[in-house]
Amino acid sequence: DVVYVDSNGKVSASHPASKIYVNKDKIRLETNGFTGTVLLVDRADQNNFVLQPKRKTYQSLASGPSEYFRVEHPDDACATWQRAGDQKIVCEKVDTEMVNGREAVKYQNKAATETSTSAVWIDKSLKFVIKWQSADAGAELRNIKEEKQAAELFNVPQDYKTASPQKGSKGFSHR
Repeated sequence: DVVYVDSNGKVSASHPASKIYVNKDKIRLETNGFTGTVLLVDRADQNNFVLQPKRKTYQSLASGPSEYFRVEHPDDACATWQRAGDQKIVCEKVDTEMVNGREAVKYQNKAATETSTSAVWIDKSLKFVIKWQSADAGAELRNIKEEKQAAELFNVPQDYKTASPQKGSKGFSHR
């Protein structure tokens, strides 16, 4: 589960929890808000799609969320974070902390603005971001279950049609 929090770390009442599935370089993020969209990200192939299940449509995106990424080495993740997004990152490793009972390495973006991610916590075992924070919002992964993911979770369903592009649609924001 992706649980969204405000700047004080309190669970957001205005943003319902989402579901995230991860398989190597692939991510599926199911938003449970008003739009009910699903984001599919394949970092290896650089394919990003937003699905609209109610309409059975999909649309290609230029990039996926920069907050979620996998690293090769949790204790040396700055270069990976810098490549993961389109924002300028001046990365500094902070310390190891426990996040929901899991050991994670905290990294800080010393160049963070009000709209960019200011910190990420990377799970040492999963080698994946399990918490992120910006000036006004953040999220934590909770109820983590390590199990094999079905390949079709990360593919656009065959019965979906291409949606008409929306003006100014360069990326995806799930906040």
